Amino acid sequence: MQWGGKLAPMRPTPCDVLILGAFHPELAPLRPLLGDSMRARVGGLDVAARVVGIGLAMAAVGAAMQLAELPPRFVVLVGTCGLYRATRGEGEELSIGDVAVPARLRLTAPCVVDGLAQFPEPMSVALDAHRATVEGLLRAGGKRGDLATTPAITVDDAAAARVAVATGARVEHLEAHGVATACAARGVPFAAALGVANDVGSAAREQWRAHHRAAAAAAIAIVTRWMQGGLPE
Repeated sequence: MQWGGKLAPMRPTPCDVLILGAFHPELAPLRPLLGDSMRARVGGLDVAARVVGIGLAMAAVGAAMQLAELPPRFVVLVGTCGLYRATRGEGEELSIGDVAVPARLRLTAPCVVDGLAQFPEPMSVALDAHRATVEGLLRAGGKRGDLATTPAITVDDAAAARVAVATGARVEHLEAHGVATACAARGVPFAAALGVANDVGSAAREQWRAHHRAAAAAAIAIVTRWMQGGLPE
């Protein structure tokens, strides 16, 4: 503690894998593995898990803070996501209970898709996840599913269909693009494993309440298997 009541800057404590989630229930399945401190050695790896906050802005800031405190070799975002019905028939089938692993993340909004708003041209709206980590998570049982981050939950069925068609995304998640942007700014490999808890649209909230715990646990199981298989070089 410094004079004036200000806390002294914390010394960074690097780790091998930093697992991030939007809020505590999404990380709860890790507690038996990591303990109450949410940090332990797993298969020879130093693994930590931390919360970044809910929503695009909070998640970007929270991720940046955690990256500074616990500089990791790899970051994996876990949690739950919604499934776009409009792209359900394209590529590998996804359904509630599966774990989506996106190779590409896009930032969008229904108003942008409908031509009512635009992102500035210099703004980064598409990011790629770390390829080797994506492949490792797929081998661990995840399924391919590119992702759209929106500023709010899409609760209209027609709007959800338009977003899906315009972006080619299979799933929606509020925080992923913000966390990926924070990782890109620091040059940290990023990937995500997100349990599908609901369809995007009018039934989303009711379905999410019914399935989010099991979906979050499924994502943690995939990440745990990936870590046990060894990290990419």
